[in-house]
Amino acid sequence: MKKLLLAVTLMMIAISAVSCSSGPTLRLLNWGEYLNDDVITRFEEEYGITIKQTIAASNELFYSKIISNTTAYDLVIPSDYMVEKMVEEELLLPLDYNQIPNRALVTYMDGVVEIYNQMTTTTLARTGHTVDYSEYAVPYFWGTYGIIYNNRVDGLEEALNQYGWEVFFNSTDYFPNASRAMYDVPQDAYATAMIYLGHSPNEYSATFLSDAQTVLEGANFSQWGDDQLKKDVEAGNLDMAFVYTGDFLDRLYIQLDEERTIEEITADFNIYIPDTTIVFIDNMVIPYTATNLDAAHKFINFLLDPEIMALNAESVGYAVPTNEAYDVIVSHIDDTDSFYHNWAYANLTYYNKNAEGTYYPLTSLPSDFVDDITSMIDVVKTSN
Repeated sequence: MKKLLLAVTLMMIAISAVSCSSGPTLRLLNWGEYLNDDVITRFEEEYGITIKQTIAASNELFYSKIISNTTAYDLVIPSDYMVEKMVEEELLLPLDYNQIPNRALVTYMDGVVEIYNQMTTTTLARTGHTVDYSEYAVPYFWGTYGIIYNNRVDGLEEALNQYGWEVFFNSTDYFPNASRAMYDVPQDAYATAMIYLGHSPNEYSATFLSDAQTVLEGANFSQWGDDQLKKDVEAGNLDMAFVYTGDFLDRLYIQLDEERTIEEITADFNIYIPDTTIVFIDNMVIPYTATNLDAAHKFINFLLDPEIMALNAESVGYAVPTNEAYDVIVSHIDDTDSFYHNWAYANLTYYNKNAEGTYYPLTSLPSDFVDDITSMIDVVKTSN
């Protein structure tokens, strides 16, 4: 969005400004460009608590920073599978909902509830233990994955809407001359192949691994990439790629800021979100290292305020987890301010809370399984 381009600079200013402050402090371990500076300012002014934010680029870095215990973080924002891992290793403290009264005033979106249910299901299957993850985690942002596509390819949009994953993976029968790409994340690639085959992406066996390899080889990917994939599709240099829905929205918002219309943009590139797909959810959790539990609970409660949650989403291209915050965002659909109108339109179109689907968060697989998947992907890359 229009604020996104300033996020890094403003964040560094904010971090620098608070580094010399005295008084209560909330030590937050977060992703980059994932917290609106207006939210920081309002929280600090309301509670007199200084936020000292550290940025990490992966869930694995979150994990290593916590277990190293070199900094006593009070609040961390890890994704679903890492929350599972942290709970299993007793790295998280249970939440005190008496200190989070806003939780009783909001309802989680159906997709969020399904993600937590799936996390409980996969944990039970893997460990034999039932875990209610709401005892440890409050959702921060969530989102789906989809297939971003070059809408200048005649018939591609219609085929995706009719045949879905088949168009992406079956390069023999569907658009054999189209270029396809996958995130260079082995578990993501394996998960999508499993969904295409009609299985849960969190199941694993030697047979599944072999079947997934066959599917991935059949897709004939021309690239295994990262954030560049969305830009390549946008530019017309790539026809299809598996990405976060938020990746697409990032490019959409940037082009909207360049005063193109949504109709003009989506005529060039758009995203297809399958009815069955993988999803992620990032969560507010309190690690065992926390020294300011009061500040951590206050911040969680603050973020659950629908107006604050919506404000935070102004500079982040992912979905809010509560119905109430979503309603705040989409209430701007008739706004004369183009930024707020387009923001509401994007949420209604790509994060519609009434959309029905089967959503799979990725579970924490044993390390030997992950190694096998990584080795399989290396073979696929070589064959392509």
